[in-house]
Amino acid sequence: MTKGTLVASLVHALALPGFAAPPAPAPEDVLRRAGERASWLEEQLAVTTAKEEYSQGLLVGRDASPRARRNLVSDVVWVRTGDAMVWAFFRDVQAVDGEPLADREGRLARLFAAGASPETRQAAARLLEESARYNLGTRRTVNTPTLGLSVLHPRNQRRFRFGVAGVDTVDGVRLVKLRFLETGRPALTRTSQGGDVPIRGTLWVETERGDLARSEVRFDLRGFPAEIKVVYRPQPRLGAWLPAEMREAYGNRSRPAGEDRLETTARYSDYRKAEVEVQEIRPVP
Repeated sequence: MTKGTLVASLVHALALPGFAAPPAPAPEDVLRRAGERASWLEEQLAVTTAKEEYSQGLLVGRDASPRARRNLVSDVVWVRTGDAMVWAFFRDVQAVDGEPLADREGRLARLFAAGASPETRQAAARLLEESARYNLGTRRTVNTPTLGLSVLHPRNQRRFRFGVAGVDTVDGVRLVKLRFLETGRPALTRTSQGGDVPIRGTLWVETERGDLARSEVRFDLRGFPAEIKVVYRPQPRLGAWLPAEMREAYGNRSRPAGEDRLETTARYSDYRKAEVEVQEIRPVP
C-alpha cells in the first residue's frame, strides 16, 4: 500500500460511524448533572478550609512588568449560606511578603469551631475586610474561586442563559464547554453601593458526574473589565473537584498612560473538611 493510499484509507476510516466523535450532550442534561453535583458539594462540604498562596502584580500604564508585587499567604474557608451565592468565602491573611502577621494563626478555624451562624459570618466578614486591605489595586472581596459553582447550582440556573460551545478533552477527561450570560436581576454580584454587576463566561463540566473542571467569569466594574479563571482538580481525600488555581485580571490589556492593570495568581492546598456542628448561614439583613 502506498503512502497516499494509506492516508486515504485512514481518512475514510475516520469518516465511518464507528470512528465519529460522540455528539455534545444537550445543555439541559449537562445542567442537570452539574446542578446535582453542586448541590452535593453544598451538603457535603458545608465548612471547608484550605491554604491560599496569592501573588499579585500591579502594572501601570503601558508597562509590561509589574511596578509593584505582593505575596500573601492566607487561611481561607468556604461556608454554605443557603442563599444565591451558595458559599461565603472568607480569607484571613497570615503573612505578607514572607513576613508573618502577629496573632493570626488559626483564627478562622477557631471562629468556626463551634459551628456556623449569622454571628460567625459577621465576625468572619470583618476578617475578610481586614485582609482585603493587603490587596494591591482595586479594593475587592468578590475574588472567590467558587463563583462558577454558584452559577451551576439549581437555584441559580434560571438566572442565566446557557449554551453548549463544544467538547474538549483535557488530561484524558471529557469536558463540555458551557457558555453563560446572566440575565436575572438582582445579579449574583453587586457593588458596595448595591449596583448590579452581571457576569458572563465559560464553564467546563465533566460529562459523567457533572464536576466543574474549569471556569472563566468576566464582568465590568464601571468600565473596568475583570476576569477570574479557575482550574479545579480532584481532591481524593474529600471526594470532590475543588479549586486548585485562580488567576485574576483587572483592567485593560491595552491601557492608556496612568491606567492600572492588576494580575494575580492564587493556589490552594491542604484542603480540610471542618468537623463542626453546622448551622446554615443566612444573609445578614
